[in-house]
Amino acid sequence: MNSMASDKEWKPSFFNIGLDGAATRLFFNSRSAQMLELSGEQIQIFEDWLREIKQSGSCSNHRMLRCLAALGFIVQDDEDEYESEHARFLATQISKDTLRVTIAPTMACNLRCSYCFQQNMRRCKTMRPDIQRGVVEFIRRTLEGSRLLVVQWFGGEPLLAYKQIQAMSAEFQEICQMRNIAYYSEMLTNGTLLTPKLIDSFPQIALKAIQIPLDGDVPTYAARKKVPLEWASAYHRFLVRHMQSLVDATGSVTIRINVDRENEDAGRSVVRMFKENGVTDRRIDFRLGFLNTSRGVIECIPHDCFSSCEFSQTEVEFMHFLAREGYRVYGRPNRRNFPCSAAIGNSYTIDSEGGIGKCVPATGMTQSVFARIYPDDINRTLREINSREMPYARFDPFTSSGCRSCKLLPVCLGSCPKMHEPGATLNCVLKEGLASRLRFYLNYPA
Repeated sequence: MNSMASDKEWKPSFFNIGLDGAATRLFFNSRSAQMLELSGEQIQIFEDWLREIKQSGSCSNHRMLRCLAALGFIVQDDEDEYESEHARFLATQISKDTLRVTIAPTMACNLRCSYCFQQNMRRCKTMRPDIQRGVVEFIRRTLEGSRLLVVQWFGGEPLLAYKQIQAMSAEFQEICQMRNIAYYSEMLTNGTLLTPKLIDSFPQIALKAIQIPLDGDVPTYAARKKVPLEWASAYHRFLVRHMQSLVDATGSVTIRINVDRENEDAGRSVVRMFKENGVTDRRIDFRLGFLNTSRGVIECIPHDCFSSCEFSQTEVEFMHFLAREGYRVYGRPNRRNFPCSAAIGNSYTIDSEGGIGKCVPATGMTQSVFARIYPDDINRTLREINSREMPYARFDPFTSSGCRSCKLLPVCLGSCPKMHEPGATLNCVLKEGLASRLRFYLNYPA
């Protein structure tokens, strides 16, 4: 096999990226997610090899040729990497293998977060039984040809409608079991309604991942959630006391800490709270959340928001802090298997009134609805979906003016489709601080 590599014609990968540092140069391939950090003469030697391969299709150092091929920095001369990744993206868009459905069983919420885009939304308390029945039938019909069903419970606050979640989950699991289809669910919740009994029930609804937002210490949380200090303090104590059982019940807990210039140390405050109380499970994914209006879901956030560059710097500093504290740092730049769910054909959002859309953050907003659940006529629902052009159906970052020919496309796949709409601002956060993030993971154990 090694001798064969030197007989082929090779060329440098299109997805090679070089990033300069103070005394080093980082080379990253976004398709293979491999990276090298070189210094001094190493840089010149490496670039000379790539130049020789580009000119002659091979390299005098056959051992290095094999290494570069294995790392993805060179590819066979007859391969069109860009079109291969483009074809992979298009195949994922139309694939029926996985059905992804985000369901908001209620748009009601027990909090009024200062930055929430749903504050002024007309709220339906809970999904009516007939809509609930229609959702189950819609999924039963739409599952044809799929091998996996993933349901994300959303809101409002989904735990306000937990009985509805349990009832629908039981039916989804029965449908999938009868058809030999895999199933699991996820949940985005503010967490304030959690109880030990609820946590113990999560395996029954096949909950495999849960995300909870926190905004910092008790006073910061109380101010942003608009709740009394005593209430916020009690909630923080509950989370600390029951976090391990929550991790054990689901297997994955993401704590999202939304930060801006007013609470930039919030991430450290939250992590210290758990660490000081002995909660150190590496399955907890602490992540900073970027408050900004670039996705067009909310027009104004009443906080002094970071710029993309400032957030990136804060995020990298937080990553180093997490590593020092002994927690796992998630988010390593890798080739993505699928884009934003809004751009996937076999993916839907369903709000509490039966409105069907594509964009998860916009769930419940009337402008995002392109079809409806008709409980007594699911055929009508399916006709609406099949006869109308789905939102974001034409989204293709490989041909869009903002992303076309970008060497980072395999890692982000265009990110949020809303940022590619006419008049929207394309805000590529991935490029900000990329070198710093890559250097962190270069030395961070997998």
